[in-house]
Amino acid sequence: MRPSLHTIKQVNWLNLIELYGIAFIGGWLAHLIDFPASWLTGSLVAVAAAMFAGRTLTMPNWVRDAAFVLIGLVLGTGFSPETLEAIATWPLSIAILVVNVFAMTWGAYAVLRHIGKWDHASALFASLPGALGYVMAIAEAAKADMPRVSIAQSIRLFVLLAVLPIALSPFSKGETAVGMSAATGAGAAQPDPVGLETLGLMLLAVLLLAPIVQRLKVPAGLLLVGMFTSGSLYLTGTLTKPLPDWFTIIGFISIGALIGARFGSITLRTLLDLTRISLLSLAASVLMAVSTASLCAWLLDFPFAQVFLAFSPGGFEAMVLLAFLFDMNPAYVAGHHLVRYLGLVFFAPIVTDRLTRSQRRKEHA
Repeated sequence: MRPSLHTIKQVNWLNLIELYGIAFIGGWLAHLIDFPASWLTGSLVAVAAAMFAGRTLTMPNWVRDAAFVLIGLVLGTGFSPETLEAIATWPLSIAILVVNVFAMTWGAYAVLRHIGKWDHASALFASLPGALGYVMAIAEAAKADMPRVSIAQSIRLFVLLAVLPIALSPFSKGETAVGMSAATGAGAAQPDPVGLETLGLMLLAVLLLAPIVQRLKVPAGLLLVGMFTSGSLYLTGTLTKPLPDWFTIIGFISIGALIGARFGSITLRTLLDLTRISLLSLAASVLMAVSTASLCAWLLDFPFAQVFLAFSPGGFEAMVLLAFLFDMNPAYVAGHHLVRYLGLVFFAPIVTDRLTRSQRRKEHA
């Protein structure tokens, strides 16, 4: 995680300042109008709009890594001792999640393959929910049509982040997330935030653990290190005070800027050409998620919005962030998305190998 001095010197600091400036302004304006998940959604929309307007904005890898650590620390504050009370009921929820993943992938794949007439590999990898960076890497190895996969996956992520905060607001009112304290809801008196000394100790723990997970190549390792560091403190009740507002805002706009900057490789014309079929495949995927989430929420008596975030085809970081912002038990949502992520990590290489061998047979036929 620690960048070298040479890497830091190579950074285009004006570009980075512009990126964060645009992200902050977008988040601030969204905050002024009380937009749901304002700092995250506002920064994402602002950066994406700047990219389409012709600006070239990039986030260096080491800044991205630091952002994942930062937001991991923020997400870990959503854990509490009450979270453990719900674990006994999660196995059934996880079992339904497995069915959900297959249903979402099949729904999106059927649209892209049979209506969009995409090739098998491109339709499959464009349909896999979450784990964007990992899916891109294995899709490249399987010789999928990368522009198509990239656009479909980016549209999915962008639309869900832009729409879900609004769509979930009515569901979240009056619902206390399973395993979360009702005292954290709106109107509750907020205690003073943790001090700089505590933040410093957390960051020190991250610096010690980060090289280990990177060497072991743990999926979403830096994010999980941050979540583990703060989450273990909040889960055990060692810490109860929230993190400072300025700390959480930096985390939110960093993730918003990172996602918004992904639209730099997509031209507006190409985006418009593929938006219709990509949105149709997303609709099919979301329909499957709504169906299975409704079943799970009914069986386990969980809030529908919380279960839907855990089952939705959005990315790990984004969905857990929304759970945190709407007080919907980030531990529940993170646990389900992590299971799905690990499932993709395990099964996707097998699928990729089969696709690659099939492609080789065609080339030598």
